[in-house]
Amino acid sequence: MKRLKPFPQKPPKFKSYEEEARFWDTHDTASMIDKWKPAKVTFARPLKHLISFRIDVHLLNGIQTLASKRHIPYQTLIHMWLAEKLRHEFRKSA
Repeated sequence: MKRLKPFPQKPPKFKSYEEEARFWDTHDTASMIDKWKPAKVTFARPLKHLISFRIDVHLLNGIQTLASKRHIPYQTLIHMWLAEKLRHEFRKSA
């Protein structure tokens, strides 16, 4: 394993992404951990919304069987069918 160089007090200005990548690949940041402050991160809200509804056991079993044959999760199959039906209905009404 390559021995990493000690980290300078301040990272230098870089002329290219390649130069910056080489710097971070060759310098040890362990000595700076105590000096750095944690960054505040804000995450966007999830694009999908969780819903819950009751479904007949036999219907769910059938969906799970078909999804298994297609090697996809049954929730994905339901999502695909709903999206397909919605597209169909919008085309029909246009």
